[in-house]
Amino acid sequence: MAEFCLDCWNRMNGTCDSEEEYIISKDLDLCEGCGQWKHVIVAKKEFYYHYYMLSFFWLLFKLVGKVIYFLWNLLLLPYWIFKNNRLRK
Repeated sequence: MAEFCLDCWNRMNGTCDSEEEYIISKDLDLCEGCGQWKHVIVAKKEFYYHYYMLSFFWLLFKLVGKVIYFLWNLLLLPYWIFKNNRLRK
């Protein structure tokens, strides 16, 4: 199997992938693209895109939850004001 560093891999394939998408070697190996001793790509992470999509939907879920929470508090605000004014009298 050919061993390429992330820079050579992106240059050869015309991409701008990040290190999070690949399993990178811990030790220095000889890159076959540039001929330097660098950390090379061992394999592509299989579930990277699934995790990315799940994190997107989780962020969307949290955002919708915060909007609903805000609207619920806005709906209850007149009741809280009435209740606090009644208790103070």
